[in-house]
Amino acid sequence: MAETIYVTAARIPLAAGDATASISALDPAMIEARGGVFIADILRTIPGLSVSRSGTAGALTQIRARGSEANHVLVLIDGIEAASPFTGEADFAHYTFDDLASIEVARGEQSALWGADAIGGVISLRTAVPEQGRELSLRAEAGSFGTSRLSARFGKGLEHGYLAAGIGAYETDGIDVSGLGGERDGYANHTANFLAGHELGTGVRIETALRWVGYETRSDADTDYDGLLDDTDDRRSGDQILARAALTIEQQLGGVAVTHEMATQYTDDVSRSFDDVSRNALSEGQRTQAHYQLTGQWMTGETEHRLTGLVEYEQDRTRNDAGPGSLANQGHDLASTAFAFDYGLGRGPLDLTASVRHESNERFDDALTWRAGIAWAFDSLGGRLRLSGGEGVKNPGVFELFGYYPAYFIGNPALKPERSRGWELGWEQGLADGRGHVSAVWFQSELTDEIYTDFGVFPATARNASSRSDRSGLELEAGWDVSDAIALFGSATFMESDQDGAAEIRRPERLASLTLDWHPEGSWSASMTIDHTGEQLDTEFGTFQSVTLDAYTLLGSQLRWQAREGVELYLRGENLLDEDYQDVFGYHTPGRGVYLGLRLRHG
Repeated sequence: MAETIYVTAARIPLAAGDATASISALDPAMIEARGGVFIADILRTIPGLSVSRSGTAGALTQIRARGSEANHVLVLIDGIEAASPFTGEADFAHYTFDDLASIEVARGEQSALWGADAIGGVISLRTAVPEQGRELSLRAEAGSFGTSRLSARFGKGLEHGYLAAGIGAYETDGIDVSGLGGERDGYANHTANFLAGHELGTGVRIETALRWVGYETRSDADTDYDGLLDDTDDRRSGDQILARAALTIEQQLGGVAVTHEMATQYTDDVSRSFDDVSRNALSEGQRTQAHYQLTGQWMTGETEHRLTGLVEYEQDRTRNDAGPGSLANQGHDLASTAFAFDYGLGRGPLDLTASVRHESNERFDDALTWRAGIAWAFDSLGGRLRLSGGEGVKNPGVFELFGYYPAYFIGNPALKPERSRGWELGWEQGLADGRGHVSAVWFQSELTDEIYTDFGVFPATARNASSRSDRSGLELEAGWDVSDAIALFGSATFMESDQDGAAEIRRPERLASLTLDWHPEGSWSASMTIDHTGEQLDTEFGTFQSVTLDAYTLLGSQLRWQAREGVELYLRGENLLDEDYQDVFGYHTPGRGVYLGLRLRHG
């Protein structure tokens, strides 16, 4: 079995056995076994992650890690920060990938390594890089709710580099999100991406990544403000461009292996909102980021050392237009500069890590964040004990600071950054001569200066809470290659997230997931997924009273037939139990769906 390598643990490739934080990784086989179109549904298998989708495909989809807010999780796509410059949050509604090499999730306070948006964790998505030779793949799928899906990918591994390009289209008629029996709220998503890398010389490499996502989603709105959706013809469209270029230089200076990385990235995010008649809001935001990272790795006797230094600059530029006379018609620039260091030591069964980051922001006070960890491997037991902790910050978003459409919400420029401090204790256990593993992690964290929306005033506004938010829980994760043809992996989470003794909304106390993958050498293969979300509180915005959303279990499956080499037919199902459930109060979700697909592969 190939050794698992993490990137989120130290900003450089690091063996899983050297990490001291809680990190989960899914490889292509696991991603394929999950079978979901949207990344959010694949992430249900990761412990500590909960999904909130406001209805059907294309609706706002949020991921919360360990009970944190949705904008507390940093999302990286091929190393590019994908969050909206306005909210500081990545909307998982539009993430459909057919070419992922890995999904990596680091949980807990990660600001010391990754900056202010990583207060609750990091989710990293990596596109597959072609190996030597030519690769070509095509997929076509159709099924329930008037859904169609098409994608194509071409890749070529060169003697000194690689090229890859892909396109995709997903469209669905959807359902009536209001549940009133009105017209369906459909969704269309189109994507294109390009990757390239080239060896300029010994130890010198340049890599680029470019991705575009365009979408249009229809939805219903609460026009009479009674807390329930009405059957309207609202819609929203948008485009997001993610781009990155990096130069890496590796050299040996005496006994020190030195790596230089110089990278720049760019995010362009445009969102347009329309009511029944005309456009009522336009948001345009750009994020530019550049960094230089220097890493040295060396040995002193039997002790391994690594030290990484980072300098980083980031600027967000935003413009909002909500029509004549709107208080939200504003443009703003926000910039920050950061310096960070990460150190790691390994000696026999012992691993130590320590990170610190100083961030200067032109609007807020300077922030100092840190993270430290220790791990000890008990080889006689086949297990490993980990203890780590850290502190992270999250700066207010542009909308929270300055407001947005509609006019019944205004911003609060006096907001302070949120701050979280937490720790975790974990045990990792290998089983069955490396064919299986199980881990258990207990975590606790406290959030201060939490930003919330105060609906007790008009217009509503954002404020910092004076009380503390406490989160704690137990995360369990396991995987087992039962045989060469059968693999199991799954997780369970037991969690509490309270503020002033009251449970916070959209944080289920129980989460569980199980995936079974059957892949014999013959023509047939199959997989099955079971994802359980426990009861959770939400707010009924007509009366601003708390309501309880029922627990639900989603059953999915795939049956695949390889007609001949490179030609595969498959049948997959979602919500096969036809659960009637809601992730967000008042937003109805699709029932049972069945889809037939064809996949062609060459190379």
